[in-house]
Order: sequence, then structure tokens, then C-alpha cells
Amino acid sequence: MKIVRVFLLVVSIMFISSMAFGAVDTIQAPTGYFTPDDASKYSSPYYRWHGEGWSWTHNPIAGTLTSASLNISAFDVDYDGVPGYYAGERDAIYAYDNGVRTFLGYLAGANDVWAFTDFTLGSNFFDDVNAGLMVEIEIDTTYEGWAVSLAKSALTTDGSNPGNPNPGPAVPEPSTIILLGSGLAGAALLRKKFKKN
Repeated sequence: MKIVRVFLLVVSIMFISSMAFGAVDTIQAPTGYFTPDDASKYSSPYYRWHGEGWSWTHNPIAGTLTSASLNISAFDVDYDGVPGYYAGERDAIYAYDNGVRTFLGYLAGANDVWAFTDFTLGSNFFDDVNAGLMVEIEIDTTYEGWAVSLAKSALTTDGSNPGNPNPGPAVPEPSTIILLGSGLAGAALLRKKFKKN
């Protein structure tokens, strides 16, 4: 009977771990010019101006993808996002599609707040996500004297949560939490069973 219960526990954990929860790869401080904490958001070199853009590369995310998004956390983006009308800064985000620099859009946000801008990646980027997506920011394409700070870049797949837009540690993935919980529940069950004998 014990062997059957242990077998069922192992099979259920394997089943849960095989479910498609997606993945998140988060790039943040101390990589590049990502702001390490909220107190540094206006400090050099994190608060960056026109001509001070840079690029970074995400870690590869293996597997067959059904969706992918790039979520970039930025502070003090004064872009209203109204098509055909300019009012505020424009910080352009690019990703490399098989080596070709491809415009994804502009960062969105408001004055003096942290916020994620979500860029949905088409299936043409899936092989780049598998290999390690390269991203680039061109700050203040309007040359009007705007600046921006970035906290993190979260590459998510299959509906994963990018976490908190503020600087700081990444939020654990739901799949990690579920697997950890399942493992702990299984260990408790086995411990209880062995104590009885």
C-alpha cells in the first residue's frame, strides 16, 4: 500500500510539473543600467537621457511556445501614447528577430511612477526567445530633453506573470509555488505514514 501511495504522489508531481505554466526570465540590476532600488531612480547612470540607450540579452527559454511577451518596467515615462499626436517623450524599444533590429513600440507610463509596458511578441520571435532574445532601448527619440529609468525587463511565455514593476527581487512563478507546495504536501504525507508504522 505504501508503494502505491508513493507512486501516485510521484506521478501527480510529474503531471503538475509537465503542465504548461510558462516561464519568466527577468533581467534587472546589477545587469547593465537597470536601477537597483527606488532611491536610485534619479541617479546617474540609471536615470538616462537621449543618446544613452543600451541593449541587453535575455537567457534562452526552451520549449514550444504558444505566446511570448516582453514587459519593461520604466520610471518617469511622460508619453501620452495618442497616435498621430506628440506630447511627451518617446523611448523606443527594439528586439532582434533573427539578427534584424525590429521596432516593438514605445514605453508607456506617467510622470514619476513605475509601470510595465507590455509588448506582445509574434511567433516570428519564438526562435529568438528560445535562443536568448536581444532587446534595445533608444531613449528620447524626440530629442526634447527627456530621461527615463528602467527597473527590469521580464520576458514571459505562455501567460506567465512578469511580477512587480518596481525595482527589487522577482516574484516567484506560479509553477514554482505549485511544485514547492506539492512537494511539501507529499513529504508531509510520507512523514505521517512512516510515523504510524
